[in-house]
Amino acid sequence: MIAVLVIVITIVVALFVLGGAAWFAWDSDKRVKKFARSTDLVPGKPGRAPAEWTTATSREALLHRRIRYAIADVHANPAIGHYPDLVAARDRLDDAVFDLDDKLIGAAHEADDEEKTARLDAAESAISVLEELPKKLWEAPEDTQLADMDQVTSALQRA
Repeated sequence: MIAVLVIVITIVVALFVLGGAAWFAWDSDKRVKKFARSTDLVPGKPGRAPAEWTTATSREALLHRRIRYAIADVHANPAIGHYPDLVAARDRLDDAVFDLDDKLIGAAHEADDEEKTARLDAAESAISVLEELPKKLWEAPEDTQLADMDQVTSALQRA
């Protein structure tokens, strides 16, 4: 009798865990797809890029999406919200991200191919710096996080 009870409890717990894992996977997939289809440049703030850039394969659209995902990773850091100085630095970073995206939009309309390539190369270098930021922010002290965000903001503004 005890063996049957243990087996039943084990099955119920296993089904509960499996159901929770399935729900987590479904919910995560839904949130990722929702962000991918949105026009948000920064989570919760719509960008000014054309809506077709969410699926386009042009260099400008790909760089735009790289910006979106990199800054979303910065916003996913739960430690930033606890320090007003870091929130202010992240807001400055958001402003620099919008400026860089505006430069991408402008480059998309550039008639001179050499000028367009130069502008896109500069933007790509800045985006590479932005993409490195999220892993620098995790587990770093507040002063280091602040310095890193300010450094990346400056790099984005120079692009």
